[in-house]
Amino acid sequence: MRSFLTKLIIKYRVVVFKKESLEKLGSFHVNGLHITLLTTLVFTISLFTCSLLLIFSPLGSKLFDYSKKKEISDLYLHVDSIENLLNLHLDYTESLKLIFNDLDTSKNTTNNNNTFSLNSLQSRITEQDSSLINYIKKLDEASVIKYNKDVLNKLNICAPTNGVITSSFNVKEGHFGIDIAAKKNADVLSILNGVVLFSGYSEGFGNFIIIGHENNFLSIYLHNSILLKNKGDLVTSGEKIALVGSSGSLSTAPHLHFEIWNGITPIDPEKYLQFN
Repeated sequence: MRSFLTKLIIKYRVVVFKKESLEKLGSFHVNGLHITLLTTLVFTISLFTCSLLLIFSPLGSKLFDYSKKKEISDLYLHVDSIENLLNLHLDYTESLKLIFNDLDTSKNTTNNNNTFSLNSLQSRITEQDSSLINYIKKLDEASVIKYNKDVLNKLNICAPTNGVITSSFNVKEGHFGIDIAAKKNADVLSILNGVVLFSGYSEGFGNFIIIGHENNFLSIYLHNSILLKNKGDLVTSGEKIALVGSSGSLSTAPHLHFEIWNGITPIDPEKYLQFN
């Protein structure tokens, strides 16, 4: 080992002569260590240059097929989104099972001041309920709106946030709610007393909350920046549940996508609430 190191530091004199006249043009000293360092530097620069050419050149794209890798990555994201939506439906179904199986709401909270009547959610569908549903089905659209409005007003309904409606309710186009443009991190409020059925994230909807209310109403709040409530929490009308944001791939600017459902039927929020 010592002899190898000794050879590396031995200096050699390199003399440069002119070929025709053997005139001395100059000289310099060099040792084995200099040659080793110079060789390592040249190799490193060559390797780095070749790597850049492979990564950013068309040849590199063909060799490594980055487009396929992106497709695989997008596929994983899509599968993850489907899994989140599936979990959402499972959680929603389980929540409804608990509610309609006479869930004792006192187990979900220790603060009696936050409790409210959940008789219509906690009880099974009775013969009287069936009669009421049949009665509503026979009403025309105007009468149904008036009936729902009377019920919602009695339940002390309030607007979910302050803002301007940029996209209205349109079932034919698959838009089951309204888009409300609002300042980022503005308050999002529960429109009625209720229980949080889902609070979580999906790729398309971002951070969103679903709340179950009396008389078979549901409210949905999408694209929030922050969620302030968890599944199973009890909320009151006007209570802050989230902050306005632009989360999820279906959102391009801060706004709240808001929906109201009566059972399995979406209803137009603008017919029941006042907005700017």
